[in-house]
Amino acid sequence: MKTTTIVKTSFFLLLAGGLFTACSSDDDGAKQTNVMEAGKTYSLTVTASKGSDDAAAKERRALTMDNGTIRATWAKKEQVFYRDRDWNLQYSGYLKPQSEGKTVPLNGTISSSADLVLPIDIKLIFPKKDWDYTGQVGTLSDIAANYDYATTTANITSIEAYRMDASVPVTFENEQSIVKFTLKDNANAAVNVSSLRISAKGLVKNIDEPFGDEEFGDIIVTPANATNEVFAALRGIKNAQVTLTATVGSDYYIFKRDNVTFNNGAYKAITVKIHKINYPVSLAEVTQDHIGSVVGRNGKVYPNASAAESDGTVAEAMIVYVGTESNCTHGLAIALNDEGETIQDAANSAAASHTAVSGGTWRLPTLTDWQYMLIGCGNGATYSNEPGTVDYTALNSKLGTVGTALHNDGHYWSSTNYFCPVFSPEGDCDMTSFDQTGGMLSFYVRAVLAF
Repeated sequence: MKTTTIVKTSFFLLLAGGLFTACSSDDDGAKQTNVMEAGKTYSLTVTASKGSDDAAAKERRALTMDNGTIRATWAKKEQVFYRDRDWNLQYSGYLKPQSEGKTVPLNGTISSSADLVLPIDIKLIFPKKDWDYTGQVGTLSDIAANYDYATTTANITSIEAYRMDASVPVTFENEQSIVKFTLKDNANAAVNVSSLRISAKGLVKNIDEPFGDEEFGDIIVTPANATNEVFAALRGIKNAQVTLTATVGSDYYIFKRDNVTFNNGAYKAITVKIHKINYPVSLAEVTQDHIGSVVGRNGKVYPNASAAESDGTVAEAMIVYVGTESNCTHGLAIALNDEGETIQDAANSAAASHTAVSGGTWRLPTLTDWQYMLIGCGNGATYSNEPGTVDYTALNSKLGTVGTALHNDGHYWSSTNYFCPVFSPEGDCDMTSFDQTGGMLSFYVRAVLAF
């Protein structure tokens, strides 16, 4: 009996050992692997900091003012998202801070739409996956929650038990500046605005993921209540003319400054002296302050199309240049919409027959017209007989706010010897393009009003 018992015990021990061995060999998740499999969910931990301590990188979230400087720490309610690498690879999931502070662990889950062989770099973005600067309300808390974008890259070298950890801690870097505008009049009195329109060459309105293509445009900040202190998150302004147009009740005020740069990660507090713009005015009364304003069929100039309609007319064009250097008496305005696509001869006819505006004459823009329209809107260039490639974002940003922006991926006719300026998504206009077929290709048509 004793011998039998020993044998049975040994058998059960062997059986148990076999079971334990089998369980161990079947638990593939416990093994270390270098493949992130498509569709499977993994846990991910990244130790992350919100920027370095240098003066140019102190602005991170959650944002608070501290003796005139913006400070930031992680908040547990925040989320960090993954940036898709390309159209063929998308990540899902997100990370969340596990505590509050400057440097904290971020924990969450991640899955991939394709198999990935490690090591891999995973790009992270905060506070939202959709990168968009529109809809700001002018407060620091709103920027912290929606517009103070920061990015970094986490390096992953191995997977164990469906768990991944970044190989080294990461530091998020801000992708825009934060600017506090304090608005006053020439008597140094506060001017409480209900909206603030910010225009500048290179000002980014949103960024298309996953390719990172930037769309340029004016940023309109609309506070919940009228105020003379407006915070704005701004990206892309470098050595540019900045124009602020403020709405104060039914009145409009303006401020312009050249050679402005707002560095990413920087915070600036600026007091600006804004002055009133008169509306409506005749085309003959237009000044530099009216660039970006609309022209009605009645020949009067208004701040926008709604104001023109309220006065019983229809907005047809936008003021883009004030001066006499481009075969005009007082300036140029560009049509708010295209005339379509056609060959050059038909383009001349289409532009000339645009709906009449009192006091102006429509035409297909010359190459000189194109240059002065871009210069007048603040692209920073000077006139040249050989203009080459110039920036068009300042004109297009203003135009897209009051009408329809120019196509950023095609040719527009000029009336000059078959020349057709080419506009690119990168914000450049090639003024050297020449239609070798003698104007028989179909390109976009945008009329210009000389007045």
